[in-house]
Amino acid sequence: MVVEAWGEGHDGSSPSYRERLHAQAATWIVSTVMIFTLGIAFGYVLGAKLGLLTFVLVELAAVWLLLRTAARIRVDDRVLRAGRARLPLEFIGRSRVLDPEATRRARGVDADTRAYLCVRSWLPRSVLIEVIDPADPHPYWLVSTKDPAALQAALVNASRLVAAARSTDAPPLAG
Repeated sequence: MVVEAWGEGHDGSSPSYRERLHAQAATWIVSTVMIFTLGIAFGYVLGAKLGLLTFVLVELAAVWLLLRTAARIRVDDRVLRAGRARLPLEFIGRSRVLDPEATRRARGVDADTRAYLCVRSWLPRSVLIEVIDPADPHPYWLVSTKDPAALQAALVNASRLVAAARSTDAPPLAG
């Protein structure tokens, strides 16, 4: 049996929570209508075939962009990933679910400029996650989510498992 080191930069293999924060339906509809208008304008000047080609190509690019920029949230047996950032579970402190009003304040008036934010304006609730790594410049992460209770539960469970694994892996103290 090969035991892999817990080194930085490695994700775990057992995800306990996954979510993808896609753009809301209104964004898809508005972008399609705007691109359709662009296709009509090009079609009027250059002909119907080029107008249709413009619409199809720009719409495909917009779909690709909207899918590509959807933030991913994942909790596994080693790290929390939110967007492009990752936080090893051993450096996660307390977490709490924020209601819509508390989320608005945490994104605005009460925000710490050093905090890591993975927020989406169309998701009214979030989870605030304390970072306990003294070397990390972020005091906390604020993560928008569709199901904040499930994300918080996954963080608590995964952090407990990491703490238990660390305590059993620790060498005995010399006496």
